[in-house]
Amino acid sequence: MSTGQANTAEERCILNTFDPPLSLERHPQELLQQAAEEVIRGAPPKELYTHSRNEHLGGLFSGPTGLAYLFLHLSVSHPKLRVEGKTPLHWAKAYINGERHGLPDQLNSCGIITERLCHEAVRASITKDLNHVRSFVSSLTPVIAPSVEGQSEPYPTEGLYGRSGALYLLRMVRHFVPSSAALLERAIVLLTDRILATDDDGKGNWTWDGTRYLGPAHGDIGILTQLVLTTPPLAPNLAGKLEELLTLQLPDGNWPTIPEKTESKLVQWCHGAPGFVLCLLSLRPFFPTLHEKIDFAIERGRACTWKKGLLKKEPSLCHGILSNSL
Repeated sequence: MSTGQANTAEERCILNTFDPPLSLERHPQELLQQAAEEVIRGAPPKELYTHSRNEHLGGLFSGPTGLAYLFLHLSVSHPKLRVEGKTPLHWAKAYINGERHGLPDQLNSCGIITERLCHEAVRASITKDLNHVRSFVSSLTPVIAPSVEGQSEPYPTEGLYGRSGALYLLRMVRHFVPSSAALLERAIVLLTDRILATDDDGKGNWTWDGTRYLGPAHGDIGILTQLVLTTPPLAPNLAGKLEELLTLQLPDGNWPTIPEKTESKLVQWCHGAPGFVLCLLSLRPFFPTLHEKIDFAIERGRACTWKKGLLKKEPSLCHGILSNSL
């Protein structure tokens, strides 16, 4: 059982007081090979997936679509890698080709945890088939549609379930299928406009489930990162928002989950310094006037992660030690 529900920072993490510092016993390439083979053996591709608790059809977040995306990235970063004698691209195709049955309707969910959209986006990225790109863009129609006066907003703005997650998917397809840029442009513009026009609390802030969060999963830094990386000319208009987020860094180098908090025990990607540091590293080139403040924040955030970031939680990217190691 994970100890992630503990109440103190000491119970959440292993104190990083090792002397000498921890080091790898084997070359990273060997460890990568082993990890990839364990994935294939432990969760082999199937010809049919059904939406159930046992199969976790959760977009990029969990399940075969996320594994297809992992192997797609490995096909680019480690093209000579062979897993069970086959290329990473072979495994990417194997995971994405299995039929998905019984998927829930796409109501109120359009982010990186939404299986239907993620499957279409990853499939297009792997196959480079423009018909698959068109199918993905068509599925985004309700997500980019104008709001209806008098009706509540159907989609959140954050990344896991919301529109900034859909924006990430559009950017992903544009990256892996450069020839699709013209097909994606209108959706990118409309989706960006919807995000920028959203005022969830009537005070100019984005919220999720009624609360304004700060971290990459549900909050401001994640939304801002997707907007700027997708459309860099937006950066000057968002400099004030970024500068505000920098001022919310706590004395220990961490960031709170919400603006009102004056402390936080969460040091992980979704809430806290690790996620902020990764976002700031991506954003830095687009905010030259904030370089000094960004660099200072990154330095303090890294120190906080080093001190408190050996999490006892499972090695996940969202709230585990893997993202902290990044």
